[in-house]
Amino acid sequence: MGTEWMSRYRPLVAALVKHTNVVQRAAGRTVRLSEEVSLSTQEWQVFEYILEHQDDDSCMNHISERLGIAQSTFSKITKYLCEQGLVDKYQTETNRKNIILRPSADGVDLYRQQTATVGREMFGAFFEDLDGLSDEQLETFTAALERLNATLSQGGGAPEKPRLIKKL
Repeated sequence: MGTEWMSRYRPLVAALVKHTNVVQRAAGRTVRLSEEVSLSTQEWQVFEYILEHQDDDSCMNHISERLGIAQSTFSKITKYLCEQGLVDKYQTETNRKNIILRPSADGVDLYRQQTATVGREMFGAFFEDLDGLSDEQLETFTAALERLNATLSQGGGAPEKPRLIKKL
């Protein structure tokens, strides 16, 4: 059986497959950010999301879903980020069950120091390659990738409808 069904998208699918495998291999790698702090790729992603959305009151469950990280893994990561002094936990007066995450002042400082060089080193060439795309084309590709992510998160096609069991 061939891969003709992918037609002109075969090179893109191959690049996505390779990217997935490279990301999985790199996920456990840690990078020393300071004398005291080292973060894995996934820890950095969570930290960056919290920084980017520091004015949101999203609870931890929402953030883990948005990033596609299992809740148990997300909880371990946030615990570590808090222990490192990068993130603080808050609760609202009206709902003490939901935990709201905010970057600490030290976390913001560390992020600024790191992204001044590391961000450009890691993503500079990638962004340059995409410079030729219009904002609309970039938006279309991003939406397609998000749709693929949603499909993969569901384990394939549409979610199965649960069977109803009549109560007696």
